Amino acid sequence: RFQGAPPGDSASRYRSFRRANAGWLDDYALFMALKEAHGGGPWADWPQPLRHRRRPALAEARAALSREAERQAFRQFLFFAQWDRLRARARSLGLRIMGDAPMYVAADSADVWAHPELFKLDADLQPVVVAGVPPDYFAETGQLWGNPIYDWDRHAADGYAWWISRLRAL
Repeated sequence: RFQGAPPGDSASRYRSFRRANAGWLDDYALFMALKEAHGGGPWADWPQPLRHRRRPALAEARAALSREAERQAFRQFLFFAQWDRLRARARSLGLRIMGDAPMYVAADSADVWAHPELFKLDADLQPVVVAGVPPDYFAETGQLWGNPIYDWDRHAADGYAWWISRLRAL
């Protein structure tokens, strides 16, 4: 219904949202459309050209899954609109919403798929090392969380642009 509606304020807000969030939204929407097309399986199991983000494979996927990717982007637009209204309502009541900024991302995430160079991955894009904690009072054998470790040298080389973008969005 949204796509068939006459141009108006909502369509304008959606276009603005798309432009303002293109840095993450385009990859996220395609990632989610691909994930859906592959039965929800991890991107590490996708065909090699998609796993390694080869341009022809990405272009083909964008064309074949354009409707699905657009639906994913629209869902984000709706979520952020609702989130903004919730925060405004909380502020009007004198409330503040607090949260956290998760340090790690999941291996099977749009972040790792879209930016594998920012993580310690091998040639087949599998994590070389993963996050966890050593043995302690709560876990005799420690815990292996499975989150890929950041390549901090690579982050430093571009002035921590990914982190700055991520924290600004929060």
